[in-house]
Amino acid sequence: MKRLASILAILALLTTLALPAFAEDGAAAPTPAPDTSAPTTSTDGVYVVGYTVTDIAGGEITTVDVGDHVNIVLQVVDHSSARYNVEPEEITTRINSSVFQYTGTGEIGQLFESNDDPDTQRLQRVRNGEASEAEKAANAYYNYYSYVLLFRDVVYQGGGNTLPINLTYLDTSKPMQQFSVSIGQCVDKDQTTAPNLVVRSSSYGDKAVAGEAFNLSLGVYATSGNEDLNDVIVSLTLPENVSLSGGSLSSYIGAIPPESTRTVNFSVLPAAGFTGTVANITVNLTGTGSITGKAVSGSTAISVPISQPDRFELGQLEVPDTIMLGETGSVSLGYVNKGKNPVSNLEASIAGTNLGAGGYQYLGNLNAGTEGSVDFDITPETAGAVTGVITLTYEDASGEIRNLTKEFSTTAEEMTFDPGFVDPGMEDMEPQPTGMPVWAWVLIVVCVAVVAAVVVRIVLKRKKAKALAALEADDEDL
Repeated sequence: MKRLASILAILALLTTLALPAFAEDGAAAPTPAPDTSAPTTSTDGVYVVGYTVTDIAGGEITTVDVGDHVNIVLQVVDHSSARYNVEPEEITTRINSSVFQYTGTGEIGQLFESNDDPDTQRLQRVRNGEASEAEKAANAYYNYYSYVLLFRDVVYQGGGNTLPINLTYLDTSKPMQQFSVSIGQCVDKDQTTAPNLVVRSSSYGDKAVAGEAFNLSLGVYATSGNEDLNDVIVSLTLPENVSLSGGSLSSYIGAIPPESTRTVNFSVLPAAGFTGTVANITVNLTGTGSITGKAVSGSTAISVPISQPDRFELGQLEVPDTIMLGETGSVSLGYVNKGKNPVSNLEASIAGTNLGAGGYQYLGNLNAGTEGSVDFDITPETAGAVTGVITLTYEDASGEIRNLTKEFSTTAEEMTFDPGFVDPGMEDMEPQPTGMPVWAWVLIVVCVAVVAAVVVRIVLKRKKAKALAALEADDEDL
């Protein structure tokens, strides 16, 4: 109660500062009225701790009749947005009610961050920078935003006074938040009011995968009123390539008393050919007031992230039977992406015993339907067993880190030589003589003999010629 009182005091200060900006004719800023719906002070979700209703000019009013145009100012405590660490411009708020006609989105202002950790000593240590990492993580659970939420020119239609609000994010993967407040200033001529129907909670399990059915669980809530709702029906409008694995698209709940919840489940099946990343499912709600017979309806969009099944697989491993010491062997591992989405940041590493050294390779991205291989050199240092494991690490389409491993083994052997072993194909090799070879001496002798013969022949011819010349001279003397 002390915390609620302090927050209401903050609302009074904030609305005093903020609402003059909303006034158009210089009207005095209104003071906040307490929230008569007694909002929760849980550290979960979003809730209203105070509100103010003004006329269009910005003056505070105490009565709202059917057809009146008003501004509604809410002081909101928002734990969910603080935990998601979103910026104010990433938050969208809409009124989900036929009682209050408003087609735009709320304006967020005067936002500040705080923490309501019940462990005040831990909170102080965090603020002083003295907390451990574990204490910081535990304390972060209690972070929250407090802000003023303004809806301008809302038309009161009558039929109740509960103002249900849907809070969504630009990042549709974050779940929608729903909260409500009862506007006590609203006066309806028909004092019998039927509750509104809203989807207060939704869940789809840990992950929704294309080709696999998942259970969509919805918490359907009837807001405050003074009559039950009869013949409540919940139905789904599904996007393309999404169907039910069984059953009907509509579920009959029956009667729901005011301020009570019913749970309904649907088995939803995204087709294996679903190519998107998010399935936007519309939940339709209808019912009838048990006293007034008034028809009540509502609809809510549920965004379910759909991931493709991971089909990245290892291929053939090639490793030599033996490796000789002093030599380098090679280990090769194939891989293939059989999925429909690429895998990112593919890395390969090798580790083991007697490999010589480990290894790492960055392989990049691998498109769907493609394959490749990675090779590592190993140089054993000692004879004996060589064992190792190759690890491939990558990010799947949803950003999750995955690992695949392949073990291998071989043997390192020492290189040996047998001196008694003679290759039969080898001939005995005689020592080569040194000096002039025999064939050279023979050639020299032959050449000398030929030269001598030529010289003798020439000498004999000359002698014969001289003898003939002498005979001829003797004949002439005679």
